Amino acid sequence: MTLMERIIIKLGIAPKPGYDAGMLMARAKVILVANKMGVFNKLSGHPMSASELAKELGAEERSLSMLLEALVAAGYLRRKDGSYQNAKIAQKWLVGGSPKCIGNALRHLDDLNRLWVELEEAVKTNKPVVNWFEYCNQHPEVQRNFTLGMKDGAVFCAKEVVSKVKVPSQPRKLLDLGGAHGYYSVEFCCQYPQLSALVIDMERAVEIGQEVVSQGKMSHRVSFQVGDYITDDIGTGYDVALLFALLHSEPPETNLTTLKKVYAALNPRGVIAITEVLSYKGKKESEFGLLFALNMLIATPRGQAYSYDEVKGWLEDVGFINIRRTDFLRLPGYSLLTATKAA
Repeated sequence: MTLMERIIIKLGIAPKPGYDAGMLMARAKVILVANKMGVFNKLSGHPMSASELAKELGAEERSLSMLLEALVAAGYLRRKDGSYQNAKIAQKWLVGGSPKCIGNALRHLDDLNRLWVELEEAVKTNKPVVNWFEYCNQHPEVQRNFTLGMKDGAVFCAKEVVSKVKVPSQPRKLLDLGGAHGYYSVEFCCQYPQLSALVIDMERAVEIGQEVVSQGKMSHRVSFQVGDYITDDIGTGYDVALLFALLHSEPPETNLTTLKKVYAALNPRGVIAITEVLSYKGKKESEFGLLFALNMLIATPRGQAYSYDEVKGWLEDVGFINIRRTDFLRLPGYSLLTATKAA
């Protein structure tokens, strides 16, 4: 889109809803499909013509050319002398093996995209399209995309998280509820040499998390337990508890019960750290958070995005003190809440 076209839309001369509903949707799908097909991996350091790339990907040249040209227009590829190569943005974020690659996260978004087509029915009936966690259990590749997609996000914000969670002096035990990939636990253990961590999650998530932790050579410090943190015993004696991207999957009464359970499991002066996509931060609504709430409507029986005041109220009801909120710099849309168990 040209600068003039953007100005025209901004001024309301052209219909912005048409752009939002059409162009943004189409651009998103183009990027998701290219990522899934492996376009960016194939073009990493190896410019190719449409014909050459079509042979590599098992695609038809005519239709692939249309996709490639759309990616050029979107700024994700460059074309020179009939060959295509990754633009900087694609090379940085979408090439496998790069520490900043979010390819798994995009595969997860593509899985969710298939569910969003049923949004109208979910709104009319107040019923999810699927139960996400049952759906993942039935589709191993979806589970893998989900778990590794969440790990992609953790890779470039974990250090920020660790720096902002003020743990007790000489922490020894960390609990990571629903921690799946275990990457946050790994980062905390790297920061605190005396610390060990326990990740509790469902079986398929644990299997993938064990791979991630093993690759980081931290299996001796980060262990896993297959289970349901809502119904199973989670142990006691923890100095730190992580509840990252959990609360939005459950209704308020379940979240309150979980927070009581965590409070009982923490040592005095123990710290709880929560990451969430918040719907409101005070009186200010979050577009990302409120759109995310619809994602929960589609994928969970009673999940939703909660406001900061709601989560803060639960923590206070349970007995936590020193409640603080920080909005992430490296993970836009997400907030970190920390609180302390009284001595």
